[in-house]
Amino acid sequence: MRLGSVLAKSALALSMLGACVAAPAIGDEMAPVPNCTLSKLPSPEAASNEAAGAKGSVDTSPFKKGGTVKLGVSAGYLSNSWVVFALQLIKYQASKDSLFATDIRVTDAGFNANKQISDIHDLINSGVDAIIYWPVDDKAIEPALEDAVHKHIPTVNVGGGYNGAPGVTTNAYIDQYILGRMVAEHLMAELKGKGDILSLLPIAGTTAAVDQDRALKDVLGVCPDVHLLDTENGDWNRAKSQTIAQNWAQRFPQANGLFSPAGQMSIGAAQAFDQAGMLDRITFSPGDEYNGWLKWEVQHPKKNSGVVTFPPEAGAVGVDLMAKIVRGEPVSKGVRVPSVYIPPDQVKSIAQMDKPDDWWATELPAKWQPSH
Repeated sequence: MRLGSVLAKSALALSMLGACVAAPAIGDEMAPVPNCTLSKLPSPEAASNEAAGAKGSVDTSPFKKGGTVKLGVSAGYLSNSWVVFALQLIKYQASKDSLFATDIRVTDAGFNANKQISDIHDLINSGVDAIIYWPVDDKAIEPALEDAVHKHIPTVNVGGGYNGAPGVTTNAYIDQYILGRMVAEHLMAELKGKGDILSLLPIAGTTAAVDQDRALKDVLGVCPDVHLLDTENGDWNRAKSQTIAQNWAQRFPQANGLFSPAGQMSIGAAQAFDQAGMLDRITFSPGDEYNGWLKWEVQHPKKNSGVVTFPPEAGAVGVDLMAKIVRGEPVSKGVRVPSVYIPPDQVKSIAQMDKPDDWWATELPAKWQPSH
């Protein structure tokens, strides 16, 4: 599988904007898993709260603008490589549409929910016409987002999860439940339905953390011989995940599996397990297309469980959604940027061995790529 064919899956979401419906499910057919009855579960799409909510329609007439649109971006954080690429995709996509002003105002809350609340109010007061954002804490910033919407400033969430709250006009989202099911089911297959596992989740309070956790527990409910020893929030952070796994190595020497949908967290944990002499007996779930993880999988073929993508193209999809909103065209409450399973034997084709670890497989032109 070449890079272009992987990204073509994400491009599906862009094409779906014309129909204003969430992108169709993209998954892979799995063989039955020993000691599990996955067939008892509803399909990931049917069980996903995000997929159900995204079908709703949005009245965009209050947000219709005339003239050039000043776009603001409220970043919950910019220390994570995925959001850095998502931001560059926002800027690149906006540059292709003369509707948007060339100057995009970007704020960085630095993982501080109170700072993000202040940032959103600052963007409103600065005169932006539209706000794209990713959250530190969905609930904490909701009142600020509602203030924007009440002032006819549309908001688009591109943070990876879906949020159906009134302050969110629409979402370019990666369905975290569907992603979590794909990751969990592949981990069960690798374990052959037996084991003692640990779970690394994203930032507490985000849709990603809640829905990935629910997906894992739904799968564990039909795999009775797999036991969850502990769950921690690695915050999409390599160093924090390494520290967590160092502690786990002391507390849970019997562990033999790790649920971690994020490559940044997976590689931190792998380094800790290696230092503790546990690496040989740990089975890893698929991570995402964080380049450091892709390179690690290529270098450790016996530990390569494939990839479930977490496309930063959500940023570009968010810009196209915003363009429709400010033109007064109909949109749905969410457009899904599909996650795709890439099997182990195809990981090498998307790993960029000459690029830094903090790199993501996108088709950004060179001038728009982040500098390292």
